[in-house]
Amino acid sequence: MLGLLALGLTTIMIYTLVKNALVGKQLSQDDQFRGTVELIIPLAPKSEFFLVAWQKAAESFQFSSTQLRIHLLVDGHHPSLNVWQELKSKIPSLEIHSFPMRPTHVEAVPWMLEQISSQIKGDVVIIGDAELVPSANAFASAASKVIEKNRSYFIVPQTAKTNLLGESISVLNPTLALASFFGKAKWRKNITQPLLSISQGWMCMTLQTFKAIDFKMIRISTWKEAISRQWEDQNKKYYLAFGEKQLTRFYPDDLKTLVYQLRDKWEDLWSRKAKMGFALFLTTLFLWSFPMICLFTHPYWSITSFFLLVLYRFFTKIVFQESWKAIFLHPVACLIWIGSFFWWLSGHLKSKYGSQASLLP
Repeated sequence: MLGLLALGLTTIMIYTLVKNALVGKQLSQDDQFRGTVELIIPLAPKSEFFLVAWQKAAESFQFSSTQLRIHLLVDGHHPSLNVWQELKSKIPSLEIHSFPMRPTHVEAVPWMLEQISSQIKGDVVIIGDAELVPSANAFASAASKVIEKNRSYFIVPQTAKTNLLGESISVLNPTLALASFFGKAKWRKNITQPLLSISQGWMCMTLQTFKAIDFKMIRISTWKEAISRQWEDQNKKYYLAFGEKQLTRFYPDDLKTLVYQLRDKWEDLWSRKAKMGFALFLTTLFLWSFPMICLFTHPYWSITSFFLLVLYRFFTKIVFQESWKAIFLHPVACLIWIGSFFWWLSGHLKSKYGSQASLLP
């Protein structure tokens, strides 16, 4: 039964991923856009910033300050704030909005978005994560697709190729799980939206769509899920797009740092009360790891699942521009992800029950 469940879900993931690859839009360097674009980057407490990558990308930006504006939203003081200040010399259109004080009863990101909403006047508005580095063509391509189709898009990034093992670990992330389950509308509320909350990407929309968002009604700290739920209630559709080589997700070069971040990722998911997203990602990780952990107990199903995953990874290679060598490290990456989960779980249980035990007489 366990093997049949794994095969069934893996088949659904392959079908959905291929469908999204065929239907979803790809960012292209050939797209042109003459309007104005505004990128809003809310800094979460654990948001990272890769200065070197941003500096290289900024050198290729050919937009004037009137065509492209980048808004950085800072809740209190963020460790990377000084580094962003350094980038400001290369991107004159970068505006840093710092909010040292805010009401305690509101969520940080929706509240900050509400504070600057009156200043947003671009034809296309993009809200994105700090870890993502765009090329000059990313803005033009994303904006042209939004205006051309009059649609909103969630753009899934390509994973940066800095080292093989790091890349293989990083591609097994909630963003990939989102692309594998983003399908039927009736799935979105229970599956897609929780995964959307823990995925990295760009949410692109027209100015009219952005102005229609009621940030005062948002009570969810994960702004991507909050916006998608509001669109769902208003019967507004959003579509999936892929960053190709124009939008890149970066990660630390150091393997030790990356493993520590994986442990922190589990804690972050749990502490943010994204329980459904947590469970769905754990299920997806189980599917990716099934051929290894059940090889001796379910050999037939494991071998069959392995060939299905090879096919699945072939399509992720096409969609996410992964390197073939990193795909062959898929089993090692799964083991590291599983190890980080049990590392987090042991620490979580120790902190919870260990503190309670210390109070006993």
